Amino acid sequence: MKLVNVDRQTEATFLRCLHDEEPDDPRVIGMRRSAYEEALRRGLRAKVLILDSGEVAGLCQCMPIEETHLLGHGLMAVLCIWVHGYEHHIGNRQGNGYGRYILDSIEDEARGDGFAGVAAWGMDFPYWNPVSFYEHMGYERADKVGEAVLVWKSFEESAEPPRFRRARRRPPVRPDRVSVAVFNSGWCTSMCSQCVTAREAIEGLDEIVDYLEVGTADRRVLDEWGIWDLLLVEGELHRPNEPPCTSDVLRDDIVNLARDKGLAVPD
Repeated sequence: MKLVNVDRQTEATFLRCLHDEEPDDPRVIGMRRSAYEEALRRGLRAKVLILDSGEVAGLCQCMPIEETHLLGHGLMAVLCIWVHGYEHHIGNRQGNGYGRYILDSIEDEARGDGFAGVAAWGMDFPYWNPVSFYEHMGYERADKVGEAVLVWKSFEESAEPPRFRRARRRPPVRPDRVSVAVFNSGWCTSMCSQCVTAREAIEGLDEIVDYLEVGTADRRVLDEWGIWDLLLVEGELHRPNEPPCTSDVLRDDIVNLARDKGLAVPD
């Protein structure tokens, strides 16, 4: 197996996050591609893991921490590592050491390029991007916000631990509307999909919804809000610790909140 840069042959698989079994939604892929191309200009290293069989079984994204939503200096930041975990298509390939291989490769490259260490983030639960993977690989906790945990491994004594940004602003919550806000940097296919989900969910609900969509790939916008990729309803995370919701689920939640506020809900 080998970890290689994304090229024309593997770009589509990379952009759809290994979901080769699903047809592309041009709205999602358009958002994702635009952000991907801009991130490449800012130092993104996008790679795929190709097995000896020729199958693409994993991917990773990393870039200098100064170009990410994280705060730090001189570190390589891992945005994501994903090994094919779906039962469909090529099947679940997790548990074969591929994640370890990818992270080892990232560390080797970071050392060779003079970075002072590697930062990564994960969640404090087991079913998606568990931070325990990085801790098992010798990473130490540096910061935490909610269930999100920031970890790092230093290569130099002078290296300083990274930090999460903190939210500086929140969308206003109004008594006569249900607030729905999407913050999307475009780096993650799932978050781009959630942005489309939110647009679909609010269709026909203009009279009861106050909708805000914020592109956080712009560093000035990111600095202003301190929020990277979130779906907020009434100023709070929508269904935290759950898989991404469908437009029907989000719409039902919006309607129920509107009724709780005594608002007239369109038929």
